[in-house]
Amino acid sequence: MSETTSRALVRQGPMAVDRPDDSLASVMSIIERAAKDSSIDVDKMDRLLGMAERMEARRAEKEFNGAFVSLQTRMSKVKATRAVPNDDGTVRYTYAPLEAIMDQMRPEAEQLGFAMSFSEAPSVEGKITAVFILRHVGGHKESFPYTVRIGQGPPKTSDSQKDGSAHMYARRGAVCAALNVIVTGMDADARNEGGVVSKEQADDLRRRVRETASDEAAFLKFSGAKTFEEISTSKFCILDQALRRKERTV
Repeated sequence: MSETTSRALVRQGPMAVDRPDDSLASVMSIIERAAKDSSIDVDKMDRLLGMAERMEARRAEKEFNGAFVSLQTRMSKVKATRAVPNDDGTVRYTYAPLEAIMDQMRPEAEQLGFAMSFSEAPSVEGKITAVFILRHVGGHKESFPYTVRIGQGPPKTSDSQKDGSAHMYARRGAVCAALNVIVTGMDADARNEGGVVSKEQADDLRRRVRETASDEAAFLKFSGAKTFEEISTSKFCILDQALRRKERTV
């Protein structure tokens, strides 16, 4: 390759990959044209290609990060929409199940160029790890794992039901942790002001505090209650997420 051709290739390469709207394919086109010269320096072409790939990856990551920050901002608060009734038909508390969170998030995510999916990571016995995956139209993706214990579940719950419940909890936790989601409207109904968690929820929190060797007195002080049965429904989501973070390290 002549000195003039070599200099032209060096000048064109960085210019091609510096422009945000250029793709790796355009850089490859430049290399292919230069390769017609039988004396082309293959090592230089490899370095140029490697540089182009790195710049393309950085561009895609930068686009992902910008869109991800916007998604976190838009999803900072999710409304609790599903009601759990008392025996007399009144609403005990409301919460946001995974499908409700996804329904609220999907339009925002699609508008910002994200595709969402889930997978599973290898888990140790008695635990399940769900992985929330965000893929951006720019080419970059990120994975967010979340691990939960497989609990006992309600009375007469089958092993499959226990596994299914743990899967849903893990997926919900992965989404909430990735996007810093805060569920609002836990006690929107005036009748529920000061409402407390159910017996099953109180028992579950107590069990998990002990399994993670957490300070029970400090946990109750943080919850603002004297006993697990007196914990307010408005604090349940925060306490649940705090325990899940602790469970991932146990």
